[in-house]
Amino acid sequence: MAASGIEVQCAVKKATAWGTAVACGAGNGILILPSGVKKSRGSNVDDSLGLFFPTESDPGEIKAEGDLKAYLRYDSLDLLIALAMGATGGAPTQQGATTAYAQKFTLADNLDALFATLCVNNGVNIDEVTSAKVAGFTLKGDVGKPLEITFSVIGNDRITGSVVNTLVTFADVTYAESGNRVLYSHGVCRMNDQTGIALASGDKIYPSGFELSYKRKMSGIYGAGGSFDVIDEPTNDGIPDIKLKLDFPRYTSAEYFTDWEANTAKKLDFTFTGGLIASTYYRTFKLSFPNLKYASVDLPIVAGILKQPIEFNVLGCSAAPAGMTGITRPFQIDVINQEDADVLA
Repeated sequence: MAASGIEVQCAVKKATAWGTAVACGAGNGILILPSGVKKSRGSNVDDSLGLFFPTESDPGEIKAEGDLKAYLRYDSLDLLIALAMGATGGAPTQQGATTAYAQKFTLADNLDALFATLCVNNGVNIDEVTSAKVAGFTLKGDVGKPLEITFSVIGNDRITGSVVNTLVTFADVTYAESGNRVLYSHGVCRMNDQTGIALASGDKIYPSGFELSYKRKMSGIYGAGGSFDVIDEPTNDGIPDIKLKLDFPRYTSAEYFTDWEANTAKKLDFTFTGGLIASTYYRTFKLSFPNLKYASVDLPIVAGILKQPIEFNVLGCSAAPAGMTGITRPFQIDVINQEDADVLA
């Protein structure tokens, strides 16, 4: 059978021992866009003097890193988001007597012991990343389009001959969700001064696009995990880099330049509301930012309509601002969907 990208299937399941795969099955399938974890390995040619034409080359250390790209959906990506964030609010809260559940994802100091087995069925074999650490993600949206999320993955290896995940076992993989993409048109964005009152309808702003880039600096070490060719579980190797970009389609005020000059801190939330689950409960995906500081404000001069791009440093704070009770980490994600279990449990 020849491989075809349109037929590729992907699955991810939380694992418990670094370097040991778990079998993906029912409910573990996720829909992805073209992307993947690439394996590379050094090749050491014997360049000894006297060997004009070398006859040997030996394999070196393994590197397995890459991106996993998907449309953001109200359901089905909770595990990957939780693995990147580091913590949940525990068991989701049922909304009334319905199949709707509320959950939150918060930033932890570290991602220790949080990883998964990632599998891709390419139609010929199963590509298995035995242990995959999700070191962050980039979430972006633009007018008229569905939101896209790209997860940054660091793996220990990518293999094709797993005895845990095979073409036979992958037949058990099913998808918890194949619809309900988050559309940019579903969103409402609000922003005011960090020291101001709780965000309200009068604080709505209308960016034509946004990008949240959240990347942890993480590294695994060769040899420390009992093997010289693959890394041990990656750990923190520096502070995270978190940025938020907003694009405004028309330049109408110098307000953002003024705030930038004054170093005025802001708070912002972005709430996306999808289809009805049951009763009065709708699918929801909400981003909350308690402390944004301007990194740059620009106004590119062009022949046509002037647009204004803005970039913020996404920061934590010592006390939650008004209307964001308990939120002191750089950002938090709150959802309402049909996931009824703590995905990190």
